[in-house]
Amino acid sequence: MEEVIDHSPPLEVSLKQKLQSTETWKSFEPFVLSRLPYIIRESNRELYEPRVVSIGPYHRGKESLRAMEAHKPRCLIDFLDRNPSVGLEIYVKEIRALEARARKCYSETIDMSKDEFVEMLLLDGCFMLEFFLKVRAREPHLLLDVGWGTKTIICDLLLFENQIPFFVIETLYSIVTSYKGESEILLRIFHPSSVSPDLPVREKVYHLLHLYHQWFVPCRISQPNLAHTSIPVSSRSAIWPSESRQFDRNTRKGIKSISKSNSVKPYNFPMRSIPCATELHEAGITFKRKINPVDLFDITFKNGVMEIPTLLIDSIRKVFFMNLAAFEGSKGSMEHDLMSYLALMDSLINTDKDVALLQRHGILNNMLLSDEELSIIFNRLGDWSSTLDSEEHRFGPLFRDVQRYCDSR
Repeated sequence: MEEVIDHSPPLEVSLKQKLQSTETWKSFEPFVLSRLPYIIRESNRELYEPRVVSIGPYHRGKESLRAMEAHKPRCLIDFLDRNPSVGLEIYVKEIRALEARARKCYSETIDMSKDEFVEMLLLDGCFMLEFFLKVRAREPHLLLDVGWGTKTIICDLLLFENQIPFFVIETLYSIVTSYKGESEILLRIFHPSSVSPDLPVREKVYHLLHLYHQWFVPCRISQPNLAHTSIPVSSRSAIWPSESRQFDRNTRKGIKSISKSNSVKPYNFPMRSIPCATELHEAGITFKRKINPVDLFDITFKNGVMEIPTLLIDSIRKVFFMNLAAFEGSKGSMEHDLMSYLALMDSLINTDKDVALLQRHGILNNMLLSDEELSIIFNRLGDWSSTLDSEEHRFGPLFRDVQRYCDSR
């Protein structure tokens, strides 16, 4: 029998060749546009996948989004008409120069040719700019009058998996303004009416969702809830919430140390949770709507009274908050104000009875179908906070104050 000779190179040789052709981490941008883990997205597809328009490569080509693809070239025509002195070839040239850099922003290898990728960036970027310009102008337009509505499109543009690098947007805006446009004016195009126009953008913008995170989750120089604690804020690895929570929900929700059976109270240890709103109410705690709060996270507890700003939740905001949480959860070096807030609200809301209680006190404005649906949404949002390090919890001191008050009753 003739011996089969293996002519393949030794393992160490092939492995060395593989390493030589692999780009190192240094070659990537300081941010990564990634997909959500499969187990998270598949269980909540309606919260993370676009319904009418795809931006970027991850949902491109889906049959359900094909109708909006026909509008993108029309938006490009309108965008080019804003400065007729600049030809299409200038836009193509400038975006082509960004092609390699933009590819490195995605965590996956994008199976598209250079021309296809450049065309996608150009069409998607111009669509985003033209859409928001039309919204800002408040003029009747077919794009804004389509059956799915402006809010649904904006919701899609703020999905975690539906992003392109913001430097593409900046380049397109620079070209259409003949390189005279100011960054502040560009940001104003995307600015939501519900956020103070004086609120600054504190760091370089990675993508549109990142920009909205800076507006809706402002970083305060002084954090009242952390002022009386020496717990350091440490960085953590970016960990996605798993299907199994670190703490069983029933155990976590039903902390029974409201009773005085324990003589040793762990007040010096970081706390991750407090009892739900109905249990706290039964223990003598009063809930009040906070008047003139600094922001959504301006929550205080004093003398048995917890004051919380009103939160409106509807079908659009539930998707928006879920994707904001996904973005914050993906950034290990970021402060976790939103995840701390979600941990607090997830603790307070266990069932529809908790939702009803908070609504009676003006803390929740439920625009969803039912109180039960809202409780489920907060339980899902709370999943993102399950990996929050106790030492990073913004409301840890508040949790300890609540527990101390309950134990004193």
